[in-house]
Amino acid sequence: MEYLLIRQRFTDYDTWRKAFDGMADVREAAGMRTVLVSVDARQPDEAVVLFACSDAQAMRQHFASDALQEAHRQAGVVPGSNQASVLLPR
Repeated sequence: MEYLLIRQRFTDYDTWRKAFDGMADVREAAGMRTVLVSVDARQPDEAVVLFACSDAQAMRQHFASDALQEAHRQAGVVPGSNQASVLLPR
């Protein structure tokens, strides 16, 4: 199992959250389970999301997909703000 930590800025939380929730089935099909959805306490226009990923290859394919890029556009993700870290439990 790997974890994926995402940080991204958005222009409007409600718009971002609607787009995020709309991708739930796609993430589930990629073996991704949402562990935490939060915003940075010091930067409230930045989402911080943690996923548990049972299929690392499917997660990487999802992360690079055109569907996800379109969801980011619809969500109002600030271009260039997306940061991703793959975490391995020890």
